[in-house]
Amino acid sequence: MKKTEIEIISGFLGCGKTTFIKKIISESEDFSNTVILENEFGEVSIDGEILQREGVKIKEINAGCICCSVAGDFAKSLIEIKDMFDPDKIIIEPSGVGKLSEIISICNKYPETFQLNKIITILDLKNFLMFLTNFGEFYIDQIENANMIIFSRFTDAVNSGTDLVDIENKIREINPKVNIISKEWDNFSIEDLFVEKKKMKKLDMFSHHHHHHHEDGHCCHCSSENKESNNDFESITIAINNEISRETLTNILNDFESGKYGSIIRSKGSVPIEKGSLQFDYVPGEIRINDKPYDTKCHVVIIGEKLDREALEKSFL
Repeated sequence: MKKTEIEIISGFLGCGKTTFIKKIISESEDFSNTVILENEFGEVSIDGEILQREGVKIKEINAGCICCSVAGDFAKSLIEIKDMFDPDKIIIEPSGVGKLSEIISICNKYPETFQLNKIITILDLKNFLMFLTNFGEFYIDQIENANMIIFSRFTDAVNSGTDLVDIENKIREINPKVNIISKEWDNFSIEDLFVEKKKMKKLDMFSHHHHHHHEDGHCCHCSSENKESNNDFESITIAINNEISRETLTNILNDFESGKYGSIIRSKGSVPIEKGSLQFDYVPGEIRINDKPYDTKCHVVIIGEKLDREALEKSFL
């Protein structure tokens, strides 16, 4: 059996990993021999829907969360994928609250089977300093173990006066050797990133793995044992049956900033409106709301620390 190449696309919650993977899919001529293994903390089904709408075939494989508590499941998923599909390439999209170092060490356990290539960490430039301060060890782990850094919200951040030089210096302090791509990702092609000069190898097949692992919305708690910060992320899923106007939704999401529901670092989902539904995506400082056709099952996923479930449920009713 030939070795399967692995690319890892990591990054904190809400940095745009799924959007970047859609870029990879749309710019690849042949995806027939690549498998994507993705796992998002408590937000699996929503990302899957997005990829499905892009016309990508989705294969379901029941793999656990890629994070501390089920490292064994993750290793098992990798081997299962190898046995079932023997793909040329596996693209791993770890949970936004997974430790990159742990994922790398699992991939490195099977040197005859897998070859680790690009380890990309996507950093949201707008929230970089806030995340670095609040999620120290955990955020640093994703930077120091990457071999390439790509920025999301690049133009936005630069236009609003973000000090790029300062951020790049901070990244270099953490990881002096990392390759930093300092431009909007619309301005470079995936070929430029993935093609090694020696062999012009295109990205291949796609099958998507979905893990319905959270009965009550609690996927798993990833706590980084750290003296300064002990991050205990939780995920709440709320089913929404009543119609909510765009204005009400915007007000609720603006309220997320206030801290009155706890520390919310990511939320996404859909809510019913009179004709159809609204799909939204929230990270601190940025709200995106799009119209979409009627969605039979509307639900909202909220991820953060010390969340007040009761108050959150009330706000949507």
